[in-house]
Amino acid sequence: MNQLEFSVERFEETARENGIRFWVAHEFMLALGYESWQAFQQVINKAMASCASLNVPIPEVFIADKFLDNGREVNTYRLTRFACFLVTMHADSKKPQVAQAKTVLAAIADALVEEQIQQDALDRIEVREELKGGERIMSGIAQQSGLKNTEFGLFKDAGFRGMYNMSLQQIISRKSAPVEGSRTLYDFMGKTELAANLFRVTQTAERIKNTRVQGLGGLSQTAHQVGAEVRSVMLKSGGTAPENLPIEEDLTKVKSRLKSANKEMKKLDSPKKKTRNK
Repeated sequence: MNQLEFSVERFEETARENGIRFWVAHEFMLALGYESWQAFQQVINKAMASCASLNVPIPEVFIADKFLDNGREVNTYRLTRFACFLVTMHADSKKPQVAQAKTVLAAIADALVEEQIQQDALDRIEVREELKGGERIMSGIAQQSGLKNTEFGLFKDAGFRGMYNMSLQQIISRKSAPVEGSRTLYDFMGKTELAANLFRVTQTAERIKNTRVQGLGGLSQTAHQVGAEVRSVMLKSGGTAPENLPIEEDLTKVKSRLKSANKEMKKLDSPKKKTRNK
């Protein structure tokens, strides 16, 4: 096989078996066009983070192992098919092998769950998780700056008003987002909108720290100002106001589909039970 090619046939041929089928990370690294384990380890770390976001036990998917590399024993991983899929989704698409592998492994995943898994699904999930953390940090800093528990809603809404020129409830209505139960508007945002809100909340937290503003009035004004600045950047860079960005599939369903892909891949690569002759 040409070193700049990745094929499903070659991928299946390089699988090993020990209870279940697996792929050695150091070998899969070369198949994706990576020469440096250090660089590839960073991709694996991102894939592991995705695993954690999906509540899939990392040791079940990335199994620590040893590998002989030019006669030297090194630490590696046994990658399940799902691990290979996650790694490929995080790998550098500029590499021809990665671009081809994404097409191949995404097609396998789609076929197994009988539904398409969007290319940016993992990106959306990760930014959403970062946004959860960013909001916790912003709320904590605001609380340290004198915000009362009963005032959090007004404070957060000020940030939305600055960025969207409307309240959170007005945004939900405008986008016709099916927000109910534990779902929030964030769960229906695309990657661009999620990233913009992540920037908004992290910068709001930084400005509160730097200006040492206190109380609901000052904190709300700061949140509104930062939101308005993010809006200005979005209009200048992309030309689309955030309230006009379309909603996307509920991330809960996206996560469920990815977890189903893991289950189906596990079934595919588990030993087949032999039937007894009667």
